[in-house]
Amino acid sequence: MKIKYLVLSILILSTSCYKNYLYVQHEKMNRTYLASTHVGTPDPRQKHPPDGQTLSIAWDFPLSIFRENLDMVVTVRFWDNKQDVFCEKIERKRGNRVYKFQDDTIDKSKKILTYKIDVFNEDGCLVDQWKHQFWKELIEINKDEDIKIIDLDENQVF
Repeated sequence: MKIKYLVLSILILSTSCYKNYLYVQHEKMNRTYLASTHVGTPDPRQKHPPDGQTLSIAWDFPLSIFRENLDMVVTVRFWDNKQDVFCEKIERKRGNRVYKFQDDTIDKSKKILTYKIDVFNEDGCLVDQWKHQFWKELIEINKDEDIKIIDLDENQVF
């Protein structure tokens, strides 16, 4: 009987040691994003509802980690392989930030493909990270500074 309680307490203690500090949610923004759609109240925005996506980030850091002067770096990559990077100082121990990507343009280039959120302390050490399941580092090919011109003689044999 004592072994049973010992195993149970070890399982409970071992599963409760990890804490997520970041919470991220990616949502589509359309007519259903407006509260007036659900409650049936008049709203002038119903004529031209928002179109796009939101990236909502919430955090809750312990005081010991928050005192390390945290900075958040949000990298959002779009379907055209361009990416935006947002840097923000975390001023409160607990808070949230919503990034809205309106898609009112004809080319629809602000559709989110993937994203990554990094939180660094003042020493530059990674405190916490949240990656979208499709996140990979961007490989940039043929940047102008990487291209070298090589003169080859026609008589040269390879």
